[in-house]
Amino acid sequence: METLLWGAAGFVAGIGVRTLTSRLAGRAPFHGACEAACAAGAACATLSGPTPVVMPVLVVLTWWCVCLSAVDVLERRLPNVLTVPGAVVIVGLAAGTGHGRAALAGAALLAGPMLLAHLVSPRSLGAGDIKLAVGVGAAAGVAGPAAWLLVAVLPPLLTAVAGLVMRVGRQWGPGPGPVLVPHGPSMCAVTVLAVLTAA
Repeated sequence: METLLWGAAGFVAGIGVRTLTSRLAGRAPFHGACEAACAAGAACATLSGPTPVVMPVLVVLTWWCVCLSAVDVLERRLPNVLTVPGAVVIVGLAAGTGHGRAALAGAALLAGPMLLAHLVSPRSLGAGDIKLAVGVGAAAGVAGPAAWLLVAVLPPLLTAVAGLVMRVGRQWGPGPGPVLVPHGPSMCAVTVLAVLTAA
């Protein structure tokens, strides 16, 4: 019953995500995608057996990640209005629960190398990806070393695979052109998976 209730709450939150995404991106995501993702995330969170205090945090983290992913897919950008406040809230919640040091370490260790990569090759990583790395790195840092390692290693591999698939598809598609693969969705998906697993 608890899983169904939280899944329903996630579905309602997904409606809000779709509305916000439509405003930020100027067009609506695929109908039902945000609702389904938020509902699934909330339902899965209950299966990890979190405390009543942690459960809403997991749902909000899922909501934030789905919203960022939807905007990045539609617009190929991660807006400051989502990345910056999200990172501040995650670090603030971590500090309030005595995990501030782990959150800051996770954020620095993930965002630092990405910032260097951006400075060396600005086209390889956008500034939005770095700002997102602060938030997801902090969340993964609180979840533990195993979760952080997963968030550090797996998203680049997923993005690379997606880019390869899209490039191959272009060879059979309408014509050549730059293959722009948003990195935000893989970062968000792996972070939610890692945190839920560690919860």
